[in-house]
Amino acid sequence: MIDEGTMTGTSPGVAAWETIGAHMAEREAERRDQMRHMRFDTIAVHGIYDAQAALANQGSINEPLFLSPAQHFVESDHMETALAYRMPAWTYTRIANPTVHYLEETLALLETYSSDVQASACATASGMAAVFMATEPFLVVEPSLPPPNIVASAKCYGGTFMLFSERYGRERGIAIRWVCEPLDLDEWASKIDAGTRFVYGEMPSNPALAVFDIPAVAALAHQAGVPLIVDPTVATPALLRPLAMGADVVVQSLSKSLGGSGLAIGGALIARTDIPSRIGPEEMLADFATHVKLLPFRDHGPAMSPFNALVTLSDVRTVRSRIDRWSRGAMTVATYLAEHPKVESVR
Repeated sequence: MIDEGTMTGTSPGVAAWETIGAHMAEREAERRDQMRHMRFDTIAVHGIYDAQAALANQGSINEPLFLSPAQHFVESDHMETALAYRMPAWTYTRIANPTVHYLEETLALLETYSSDVQASACATASGMAAVFMATEPFLVVEPSLPPPNIVASAKCYGGTFMLFSERYGRERGIAIRWVCEPLDLDEWASKIDAGTRFVYGEMPSNPALAVFDIPAVAALAHQAGVPLIVDPTVATPALLRPLAMGADVVVQSLSKSLGGSGLAIGGALIARTDIPSRIGPEEMLADFATHVKLLPFRDHGPAMSPFNALVTLSDVRTVRSRIDRWSRGAMTVATYLAEHPKVESVR
């Protein structure tokens, strides 16, 4: 095997770089498979960053911060292979970045560990960037299909409501079919038809804390051949893992519950492999998050700052214990208020 770190002088050729890339991908896949069997906190603390990676980064026990916007290449064949996506590389931070990659792998593992779900992730500059990148690829023009529509819970984050109603609905003429009672399966079913491109729900919603039946709505979406996209930002994977319940894509605002320090803004979409869709190339359906990252995300440019990724990685390490404390505190307050004579009801 050719060692990328020791190569100098003449080029080994594109084929050799592809071989190097295959070995790099194999090593990472082995680490990922190993971590899938670990518990939540072990994944939150380590992700795929192991002793081998630490030794390659001067012994750093934490993921290093890569602030440079661009990657160095040994020679032109190395760059050609990387730019053609024929080997693992980061090339340019608008496309990918090593620090951001560590965060993406950690998030994908937290959403899928100890399950039979395989998933990948794409981190973004904000939660709204994640919602946009998770939905826009399904809305491309396709003359062979009926006019597109979106079926979504009306009880959702205000930014999501505006993206759908204003940017997609008013500006692009896409029909937005709001589900007013998310627990009513008949209402979901009545709005899904041959023009539906995806089904979207938030659980628990921000700020109303509305819920819906993820497995049942996923079944409705899959019967129609479209994906279910879920935003569980408030809950985090510590309380809710929609991919393991039948959802196809998860979107997260990392600056809220997951990023508890409040020091960085960010978002992420995490998608299972082999999602259903009436539209899009085979490679998009096979690995949606990676497809988004390498193509539409590259062109739209909502890249996450590596510094924000590192801050978020640090926050993720404590998310389970923080969510536990928050939940217990919320229950204490709710119980007190429910028993108070001047309080009529508590949600």
